[in-house]
This record gives sequence, structure tokens and C-alpha cells, in this order.
Amino acid sequence: MRSIAIVFVVTLAVLFLFAQFVRRTSMFFPERHPLGEWETSGFAIRPQDNFFTTSDGVVLHAWLFRAAETDAPLMIWFHGNGGNLTHRAGMAEEFARRGVSTLLFDWRGYGRSGGSPSEAKLYLDSEAAAAYAVERLRVAPRNLVLYGESLGGPYAAHVARTTGARCVVLENSFPSLRALGNTVYRPLPLGWFAPFAMATVRWLNQAKVPVLVIHGRRDRVIPFSLAVQLYEQLATPKAMFVSETAGHCEVPVVEGERYYTAVTEMIRDAARAR
Repeated sequence: MRSIAIVFVVTLAVLFLFAQFVRRTSMFFPERHPLGEWETSGFAIRPQDNFFTTSDGVVLHAWLFRAAETDAPLMIWFHGNGGNLTHRAGMAEEFARRGVSTLLFDWRGYGRSGGSPSEAKLYLDSEAAAAYAVERLRVAPRNLVLYGESLGGPYAAHVARTTGARCVVLENSFPSLRALGNTVYRPLPLGWFAPFAMATVRWLNQAKVPVLVIHGRRDRVIPFSLAVQLYEQLATPKAMFVSETAGHCEVPVVEGERYYTAVTEMIRDAARAR
């Protein structure tokens, strides 16, 4: 019995250390400036450079795509763990063309933002982006839309709890870090070692805002089953948009008009429901 107990304890320790290693090394893949396409002359709606500072003193960079309408809602785009804001600029411009201004910001360590990314520090970045939108851009919370792409999903959900935003859109995201770890690394139960981290569903249910879940059925990074789990666990007004052919974060490109229509309709419907 003693030998079994020792083996059990050692196994748990090894799994814990491996889970922490994965958590530190496989979450962020930033591209710093000048990597990316920073030339903006080709945009019909030219982005405006914006800078704001987090509560711990890190300066973050954003592009603001303004819609023509003066009372347009503002979408804050919490992007995923790879690349930088230039990889999402085409989508942001398209939303601005459709009447939704978009604040597309880079996490610390990405693009032209200072600092280095970490799971904990990105909560400060997300809070700073929301505060900047409300306090400096003068956008009423009821006109805020929070867009969480992949890893950005839980950070958008975190902000939703305190801003009173109009709605949340989640693209290829996940219900919690625990669910993600248990699914991606099955049969290793790595999610056991992150029981309360990145609790997307729990935070959205606390926020009680309408949520649109977007996912590609062929996603090999965050499996489609996690989108189903996320959607089913939501206890808020909700809708789901599924692409049968898109992989991870490919939905805007693969679905095109259908995708933009679904997101803009959610934004309009959420405004009417307030």
C-alpha cells in the first residue's frame, strides 16, 4: 500500500509539473513589430493609432477603425495567442464598414505593445482596454461589444462581468482552461490542475449578457466539442454559429458574408433586448 501511495503521489507531482510547463510555454506566440503588415494605406477605412496604459504601467497599442455613424457601437477585439493585430485588421475594417467601430489592440509583448505576455497579466490588459473605451473614447457600456477570439475568449468574459457590455461574441474559444486541458491532452487530466482558471462560462453567466458562440467544426486546435460544451453550459441569451468547413480561427475567411451578418445581427438584436 505504501508503494502504491508513493507511485500515486509521484504521478500527481509529475502531472502537475507538466501541466505548469505547458501552461507557461504553449499559451503565447506573439509577433512583435515589425512582423506583420503595418502599411495602412490600402484600407478604405484607415485605422487610427491609439495607446493606453495598464494598471501596472505597460503601454499597449491599438488600431481604432471608426464607423461612419456617430452613435455606432464599439467592438473591443481580444485577439488570440498568435500573431498580432495586423492579422485581424481586415475583419476589423469590415465591421467598421458595416457600422460597428472596432478597437483592435495588441496584448503586451505583441506588435507595438510593451511588456511580455503572461496568463495573469493579460487580465490587466483586458481591463485597460475596456477602461480606455469607456473613459477616453467616451463609449457608453451599453454600446460596447466584447469579441473574444480563441484565447481572448476568457478575457472578454472577464471584462463582461464588470462593464455592463451589450453582448459578447466568442470565436473558436473554450468553456474553461480545465475543460481545454482535459480535452486537448486526453487521457492526461491536465485540466485538474487549473480548476478555476479562465472560467469563460462561469464569468459569462455572472455577466448575464447575450452571447454568440462561433466555431469551425474542423477546428483541430480547440475541438468543436468544446464549443458545444460552452454553448450548452451558458445560462444567458445565446446563439451559435457553426461553420462546417472552417478550422481554427478560419470562420471569417471561410464564411464571409454569412459570418459578418451573424455578428452584426447579434449586436443589433442585443441592443433591442436591453
